[in-house]
Amino acid sequence: MKLIRYILLILLIPATPAGAQALAGGQVQVGNPSILIGDNGQVMIGMDITLPAAMEFSSNRVATLTPVLRTQDNSANKVLPAIWVYGRTRSIVQQRERSVPSDAYTILRRKNGTEQTVNYSARIPYEKWMNGAELELLAAVRGCADCQKEESTAFVTRAHLERYVVKPAVAFVSPAVEAVKNRAEEGRAYLDFPVNQTRIYPDYRRNPSELAAIKHTVDVVKNDANTTITEIAIVGYASPEGRYAANARLAQGRAEALKSYVMNEYGFKADLFKVNSVPEDWAGLRDYVAKNALPLKEEILSIIDTNESDFDVKEGRMKALDGGKVYAMLLQDCYPALRHSDYTVRYVVRGFNVEEAKQIIKTRPQQLSLQEMFLVAQTYEKGSDEFNEVFDVAVRMFPDDPTANINAAAIELQRGDLQQAARYLDKADAQASATLNNRGVLKLLQGDLDSAETFFRQAQAKGAAEAGANLNEVAEKRKDEVIFGK
Repeated sequence: MKLIRYILLILLIPATPAGAQALAGGQVQVGNPSILIGDNGQVMIGMDITLPAAMEFSSNRVATLTPVLRTQDNSANKVLPAIWVYGRTRSIVQQRERSVPSDAYTILRRKNGTEQTVNYSARIPYEKWMNGAELELLAAVRGCADCQKEESTAFVTRAHLERYVVKPAVAFVSPAVEAVKNRAEEGRAYLDFPVNQTRIYPDYRRNPSELAAIKHTVDVVKNDANTTITEIAIVGYASPEGRYAANARLAQGRAEALKSYVMNEYGFKADLFKVNSVPEDWAGLRDYVAKNALPLKEEILSIIDTNESDFDVKEGRMKALDGGKVYAMLLQDCYPALRHSDYTVRYVVRGFNVEEAKQIIKTRPQQLSLQEMFLVAQTYEKGSDEFNEVFDVAVRMFPDDPTANINAAAIELQRGDLQQAARYLDKADAQASATLNNRGVLKLLQGDLDSAETFFRQAQAKGAAEAGANLNEVAEKRKDEVIFGK
């Protein structure tokens, strides 16, 4: 008969009470205790009960070893057939009288100095009270042939009947090799220029700190032996204040000035740079207005969103709002932040072997590819803190990468954080076999067996090795619900 599950067993063999020394020389030994439930709802109980060679048993004594399934509060129980153990004299009497106890599973004649084992098994109908019940083996010893007084009772072993706990298999994906590791460091500088000028004065107002930040960004890449700078991109922005043509000149001129400054500081060639400009940062203005509580907010947004090619006309409409009060407020609170220079240092990173990658992931994880991180994870025990941490780092470095999100979801499913797992799965490739399998695991852990089975079958059709085992988990859980209820 196919078995639905192996129930979790908790084996407990306490010290034998003093009164149990009638089984002198050693304790009854219990091995491989198990409680199983079959397809027909029968509870099957098994264990190996051993009388060790050192156990001396008096010739005129008899012992019973009786398995009992009971609730922890003793409100219900089921006594199972007992093993009767006879000493030599009692065995002769029993055979002469041909008396067999009505509750006997088997009768065993004790042979002192010899190890004797009974492979015990019994079947009983399942009843709901058995959920969480304990299996005990009671050992009782009697003396002379006419004496029925019980000398001792020992609780030898206990096993709990538990509900089936699913153990789904999550799927991980080995990332593709990243042929060229292109990376970038970005920043935004708020350089100060005298009115209508494009020349950079390094000591003017905020410029010392802003220029230092730019140089730090460049230095991080330039001074790293593992990287090579491939491009420095600069985009200059002006605010929508004044004539559009003048702002176009200022935005481009100030971006070119920053290019010249960096070239002179490092001796870079001009062809390393890419310089562009945005004459008026209307996108930045819109973002500010949308995020803040302002008077006439909807009117301001309407003007910004108007499809008007003449930006000076748009500015005039802004100035006319509320007699110029709104424009004055924006001029003071918003426009200074719209005059900025955005810069991007693009570079390539060399490849690393696994041992190098194990060190780099601790200090500059952005320099690793997903595939390099995956190889690092394989050096750790699956499920260990170190193994999990690699995939946590991977999804932080590549938050929108489908493979990083599939693997991060697998980690969270194993941790039991189903909400976070669902968020990662939403960013994975919906039709990938690993995604389908892991969505099935999510549904299984949420108790939605029908959806889980659908996902597992789809994953299996696409070659997910884990899906077959997970379909078995669904089947086992369904049988469990038939017996125990949901």
